[in-house]
Amino acid sequence: MMITAQHSEKIADACEFGHHFLYERQLPSGEFTSYRSRHPEMLDDCVFDSSPFPTALISYSLSFFSSEKAKEMLQKSCRFLLNEMESCGTWRYWTAQHEHHKHIPPDIDDIVCASMVLQQNGFSFPDNKELVLANRNRQQLLLTWIVPRFQFPLCLNYWRVVLPQCLNPVVLYIFWKMNESEPDDIDGVVNANALCYLGENEATQKIIQYLCSVINDGKEDSCDKWHLSRFNFYYSLSRCAYKKINGFENIRDLVLQRIAERANDDGTIGSHILDTALAICTMLNLGHSSPVLERAVEAVLKEQGSDGAWPRMPLYYGGPKKYFGWGSEELTTGFCLEALMRYAGPPLCQHEVRRIWLRV
Repeated sequence: MMITAQHSEKIADACEFGHHFLYERQLPSGEFTSYRSRHPEMLDDCVFDSSPFPTALISYSLSFFSSEKAKEMLQKSCRFLLNEMESCGTWRYWTAQHEHHKHIPPDIDDIVCASMVLQQNGFSFPDNKELVLANRNRQQLLLTWIVPRFQFPLCLNYWRVVLPQCLNPVVLYIFWKMNESEPDDIDGVVNANALCYLGENEATQKIIQYLCSVINDGKEDSCDKWHLSRFNFYYSLSRCAYKKINGFENIRDLVLQRIAERANDDGTIGSHILDTALAICTMLNLGHSSPVLERAVEAVLKEQGSDGAWPRMPLYYGGPKKYFGWGSEELTTGFCLEALMRYAGPPLCQHEVRRIWLRV
C-alpha cells in the first residue's frame, strides 16, 4: 500500500479536523455524546441518551493516535468510565444519571468494551474476567445480560452482582416485557468484543468456533439483536484477529470477499459511510490491501464535513424491529478517524498528528 506525500497530507488534514471536532465536543465529564432516534437515518427525533458504551467505542478508536490531545481525551474518557463503573467491575448501558439506569441490568458488551479501554490506558479496575466467564451458557457462549438464572457458577462476584436483582424481580420483569431483550440472549458482536478482551485461552475456544460458524453459515446480519449491520460484526471479529487470536485463518478470505461484494461504484461499502469505515478497519485488521480499500478511503475523505465531523447515523439498535437507533457524529467520526489513521500507518500516527495539533 503506497501512500504519496500528497495523499498523506490529505489524510493528515482530515485527521486534524476530525480530532479537533472530537476534542471540542467531548463533554466536561469525559463522555462523548450519543443520540437515540426513531428516524432510520437519524435525521429527526434525536434525543441525547447518556451511556458509557459510545465513549468506550470512540476511545478504542482514539487509542491508535499518539498526539497529546488524543491522550488528553483518553484520560478524560477513562475517568468518565471509572465514574460509571459499578461493583465488581461492571457497567450498564445507561449512565447513573439516566432515568432508566436502574431498570437495565449490567451487560457483557458494556463491561468488556469499557474494560478494554481502561486496560489499554493503564487504569486500575477490579479483575472482572472471571465474572464475565461465569455468564456463559452450557455451550460455553457468553450471555449478553448478567441476571439471575437457574445456574450456579462458582464465582462470588457473579452472585454479588445478581443477588441484589433478586430483591426486586418486578424491575427485571418489566424490562423483559418492555424491550426486545431476553434473559438468554446470545449475540455475535457481544461475544466477539468479549473475546477481544478475554483473549485466546481454553475458556474461549467455543466462542472462537461460534464466531467462525456465523461466517460459514452466512448469519452476519442476524447473529446479534443490537448490532444489525454485518459490518459491525466484521469489525468486532477482525479486532480479535488483529490481537493475534488464532482460529480465524479459514474465514479471513470469506470475510474479505463479502466486503468486496458490497463495494459500491462511488467507493463506499455497504449502506453508508459508517459501514465503509468499519469495512476499512476490518480489512486493515486482517492485513488486506486492495483497490477496494483505497477507493473506500477516498470515499471516507469525501464525506467529511466542514466542521471535521462525519454524518450522524445509527450504529446499533434496540432490537431487530429497529424502533430506536443509537448514533452520533462523534461515533461516526471516531470510526472514520480510526480507518484513516490505520490506513496511513505509523508515520502519520506518530509524527503528522503532532504537527497537526501545532496548527490548531
